[in-house]
Amino acid sequence: MQIIRNSSEAEMILAFLQGELQSKRFSEKIKNALADLNLNSDIIIYGNINAEYENKKRAFLMQKFRGYPDKELFNNFPKNIDWKYAKLAKNDINNIYYINYSYWNELSGGTSKPLDAAKTIKMGKEIFGVSNKPFISGADYIINHKFPPVILLTYNTEKYVIIEGHSRMTVYGLLPEKIEGSYAYIGFVSKEEMELYDKRML
Repeated sequence: MQIIRNSSEAEMILAFLQGELQSKRFSEKIKNALADLNLNSDIIIYGNINAEYENKKRAFLMQKFRGYPDKELFNNFPKNIDWKYAKLAKNDINNIYYINYSYWNELSGGTSKPLDAAKTIKMGKEIFGVSNKPFISGADYIINHKFPPVILLTYNTEKYVIIEGHSRMTVYGLLPEKIEGSYAYIGFVSKEEMELYDKRML
């Protein structure tokens, strides 16, 4: 992994919303949230993190859409985060974990690791009746294309939990070499805050 530059909460939020807008699972929900708030998707697609009024609207959208900063996925989410933009290397996937969620737990055989989820997919086993076809299609896609950055959180640079990009990271599990040269927003937090959010990462 190579740290490229400093990042920010505003940039992370924009990247999160961009990733979810492209997600088959969450795109409809985020579009509904945009409509409820009278916002146009341009605020995500062409977002400008230097425009403070945009940042405030996106933060409000994140709150409505995903409970940010302290509910749902973000329950006990760290408050003091040093955000960085980084380039990933092939071996980094060995240290990346899913959030503690039933589907990802089952898909990975209890390890929460995308590489193990890939083994389940290759065996043709489907979890909770959810098709594996999107992962297979994703693997075909990244042969000639790049995925947007994922969002990760760590306290010790030994374990990284995925905040956004679970499906993309699963596709990388199928083709680990393709993670080389991809990008991520990485939040560095204290041990105490990580323990509150996800003690598995200690």
